[in-house]
Amino acid sequence: MKRALLVGVDHYPTAGSLTGCVADAIALNALLARHADESPNWRTELITGESAPATITRERLRGALTELFANPRDADLLFFFAGHGAQTPWGAELVTQDAVPNNLGVSMNDLVTLANDSPARSVTILLDCCFSGDTGNSPGLQSAGVAENFRLNRAIVRENVTIMAASRGTEPSQETGGHGDFTRVLLDGFEGGATDHRGNVTALSLYSYVSPAFDAWEQRPVLKTYLTEPVLLRVGPPWLDGELLRQLANHFPSEGHRLQLTPAHEGEGRPLPPGNPGTREQQEFDYVGRLRNANLVTTDDRRDHYWVAMTNGHVYLTPLGRYFWRLANRGLL
Repeated sequence: MKRALLVGVDHYPTAGSLTGCVADAIALNALLARHADESPNWRTELITGESAPATITRERLRGALTELFANPRDADLLFFFAGHGAQTPWGAELVTQDAVPNNLGVSMNDLVTLANDSPARSVTILLDCCFSGDTGNSPGLQSAGVAENFRLNRAIVRENVTIMAASRGTEPSQETGGHGDFTRVLLDGFEGGATDHRGNVTALSLYSYVSPAFDAWEQRPVLKTYLTEPVLLRVGPPWLDGELLRQLANHFPSEGHRLQLTPAHEGEGRPLPPGNPGTREQQEFDYVGRLRNANLVTTDDRRDHYWVAMTNGHVYLTPLGRYFWRLANRGLL
């Protein structure tokens, strides 16, 4: 029960047209529809405004949002918008192709009202447009700041609603090279840059990946969320196969165990010919090598495993390795 609405608007009859928003929506639609192993993920609906005549009107966008949020109990919902955003005296708005003065499109506050009032299991909102960070900032709850045009913003989102925006509510969002700057990094994160060791991509891992990509002179991505359980947005390429993680307790009887390597672990005949798995010790040596590549094991002075084996040294779990050992030991992997 996962459904997603993705909207990309390039052509604006009464405002400057854009070049990367349709491409953003199309690319993200492809990534969300299936996991990295091609198994189905979100059931997506893609609507784009690429050229004249105007196809994404205020009426159509509101209708599509109404359908997205209709009968959503036990469902996870996701909404992505790439296009113009604008600030108005009534708050920020997602600009539609039929925008006219004093009626630019769909209010970002109305979008949050739909999310907060929805009985959906979770709602994820991804926005790549100017001033998108104003989403969720209820005007009546803002505090006066210490300087003109500065506010200490306060947002209200209900449990398991997440908003990720390309820029603060006072900032424009940029596009270069056929994509929005924010969505370009977002796409890389979904493809694998934001995966954890098991391949899971969540809003938290995405924001951790996206945020450092923008420096102090650029737009500032914004995350607003109240999560009790991070929503699995996509499964990308895992760092390690789950079965290898589940085997941790077989090689490390306790999370603090120091596993001794010996010359037998290196063994003879390296590299092993195809079809020859090697001795039990060689298999264990290869196993801890894969753990090392994922930063789950280490050695004193971070010595290479070959020299550790030649001197009968030890390998042991890193803090991250101990974390996964505890999960494996409790049967949670």
